[in-house]
Amino acid sequence: MLRSSRPAMAVLAALAVTIGALESIPFPALPLLQRELGLDPAQAALLSTTLIITSAITMPIVAKIADDRGGRRTLLVLTWCIVVGAVLSAFATTFPVILLGQFLQGLGGGILPVSFVVARELFTDSTPVAVGWLTGLFTVGTGLGVLASGPLADALSRQWMFLLPALIVSAVAMIAPFVLPGRTQVRTARLDWPGGVLLALTLTTLMLTLFLGALVLLAQTLALGTGWVLVERRAAHPMVDPRILRTRGVWTASITAGALGASYSATYFLVPQLLSTPRFGATATDISLYLFPTVLVAVVVGPVSGLLVRRAGARAVVLAGLALTALGTLFISVWHNEPWQIVVSMLVTLGLGVGAASTATYTSVIASVGEQDTGVAAATCGIARAVGAALGVQVAAALLTGTGAFEVGFLVAAVVVLLPLALLGGIPGRSDERKIRSGVAATQV
Repeated sequence: MLRSSRPAMAVLAALAVTIGALESIPFPALPLLQRELGLDPAQAALLSTTLIITSAITMPIVAKIADDRGGRRTLLVLTWCIVVGAVLSAFATTFPVILLGQFLQGLGGGILPVSFVVARELFTDSTPVAVGWLTGLFTVGTGLGVLASGPLADALSRQWMFLLPALIVSAVAMIAPFVLPGRTQVRTARLDWPGGVLLALTLTTLMLTLFLGALVLLAQTLALGTGWVLVERRAAHPMVDPRILRTRGVWTASITAGALGASYSATYFLVPQLLSTPRFGATATDISLYLFPTVLVAVVVGPVSGLLVRRAGARAVVLAGLALTALGTLFISVWHNEPWQIVVSMLVTLGLGVGAASTATYTSVIASVGEQDTGVAAATCGIARAVGAALGVQVAAALLTGTGAFEVGFLVAAVVVLLPLALLGGIPGRSDERKIRSGVAATQV
């Protein structure tokens, strides 16, 4: 990494940590928010998922804008959306206001694929390592959000739970214009807003179907999705070109990301439930401490995985990551009588397995397209991860309610994460770096 690029990488790293934290911050303090704002369970459920739903809906549109208009300009707009959203959430006294704040913060979910656009422009010769750092730090941020939000809300107030990330993001936003590179060539073609609106509506109904279990919306999702494909095929400059989704490395990486999201979200849901049973009697603080070693491991795994991708190829690292994720999940399905067994399982599953596979998956999808489609391709993985996470939590909750056995949920999570092994042939191998440097897209299927 060049010395001149280090400040830019520091900005991207700070944003990755903060965005990861924002996704997980509301969950530990949800009971407190319910009491202070007088929310009923349905409103609390909507509040806890608004940020994730917004992120999934807007991510491909934001990524396309970054591909065309430049990553720096897009990042700056998103950072100030996050700041305004955090301030609204902090001082909200009514449900609609805090919901609007979470919506604005949800726009920040697009920062991760947009950061990949900037990273590819900055680090042409070491893109996998940069992607590894960013994905690893995003995971770290998720863990820090879980660990810090409860103590912040209890020791200070719920306002500081939102204001502290806002202060960090605002500081980064003021530094970013001076350290992030501007793009010398910007595509000025008119953005395809009809296609963008249809895509947003399709993803909205899809996410609501998954989160609310409203199957009646499924037919509407299919109809909107069909309309989106028809519109994009006719558009001169589509918001998201459907042909990108047919690129072999893109759809294989997206399926892998979806399976990973389903598996680790199910595990993340089940483990706190298990630790809070009378057998363990763990408090919220205890649960955070049990999960914290996994966060520390993720700091190392991200960049190391990027180096391994450069040496062995994305395919080998994805294989290792999926195998480790399944191994750790199978371990906890059999051995979960002692806290150390759960900690070890989480280290292997979320720290090593998911960390390595996520880095390699994002690297492979970036290597499969030209530089002009970096953000959109990465966003497809982000959407797949969000959809998989929604399904994983719903299935895990249903299994736990129906059987009362944690073993069944963990076993299903292990099986799901092994399914993408059948697609490994479509994931780029040791030629990743050559493809990234040349910007040559993979062959269309």
